Amino acid sequence: MGKANSVSGAPDIESVEPLAPIRRLVVAALCCALLGIITLVASAIHVMETTDADAMARERQRANAIADQIAGDPGEGIAAQLKNLGAIAGLADLQIVEARPSDEGRQAIPLFSGEYRGKFLSWIPAQLGRMLFDRFAPSRVPVMAAMIVGLLACLLLMRGHVRKIEAARRRARHQARRDHLTGLANRLALEEELQRLHANEQPFSLLVFDLDNFKPINDELGHAAGDKVLQEVAGRLKGRLQPGEFLARVGGDEFVAIVQRYQMRKTLAQLAEDCIAAVSAPLIATDGRINVGVSIGIVADGQATAAGTSLRLADRALYDAKRLKGSTFCFAGDMPVLRLEPGDQVQSGMVRTA
Repeated sequence: MGKANSVSGAPDIESVEPLAPIRRLVVAALCCALLGIITLVASAIHVMETTDADAMARERQRANAIADQIAGDPGEGIAAQLKNLGAIAGLADLQIVEARPSDEGRQAIPLFSGEYRGKFLSWIPAQLGRMLFDRFAPSRVPVMAAMIVGLLACLLLMRGHVRKIEAARRRARHQARRDHLTGLANRLALEEELQRLHANEQPFSLLVFDLDNFKPINDELGHAAGDKVLQEVAGRLKGRLQPGEFLARVGGDEFVAIVQRYQMRKTLAQLAEDCIAAVSAPLIATDGRINVGVSIGIVADGQATAAGTSLRLADRALYDAKRLKGSTFCFAGDMPVLRLEPGDQVQSGMVRTA
């Protein structure tokens, strides 16, 4: 049969969701925002490292120039001039040391000639990238972070609103296909289910029910009692169907069931008799004062005709059943046989064909 909430419920037909593309766009925007944050952080780190590396290369060039000057000037006063040379070359805390510094915060180049051969010229690197970050990050990073957080919050809120709208649409769609009195599917849901079954080429049988002797209930007991009778009858018909089978109220006191029972006439006839017996039992809603019956039109093979045609054939079979005395059923394509009670006279020569 396809999915159904219950025997009484309208089928869960997957509908086209116009808001689904919007929801996907919101998710895509959220992913892009997160990717943008990662890219921004990675770019900032790359810029810092690149700036520091470039500054370090220039510092080493200036340090090599000073090293050449030290090698060409054996005078003892060169060490005293290192401070001034460092200030001119932009090398902080420039000094000559005995060994390469182990501190990662200092850089050094070896001296290969002159009085200080074997020693190292050491200085503290400027780290321009970190200096730029320390200078501008305190004011700009919070602003950027606030903007990013605001963007993410807006996207998350938008996604939540899209979900709410989708849920509201599903509820509205469900309610539009529901009979509010009995909780069964309505005619719109029935037509959609028939179209789905035909499109999927799923075999099914169709039973159309119409209550007998229902009008006196409304006339004598009022429409409120009539509504309770319809609810009670809906419950009794549901009880005769199997889980997953489809039952709809299509207007007034008319119901339609779609079942999958191998299209066997014997099985369908037994189902019809069970439904007639269930509906004809004394009604609680009327305290047993007025009972109703039910006439049934049956199409054994719904796939043999188009969706609308199968329903019309079932209605025609129902009309034939209504012409018989008492609650009964007729298969589409059969000629109804009048039920004769003792003393009745034959008024029709119609016979049921095999």
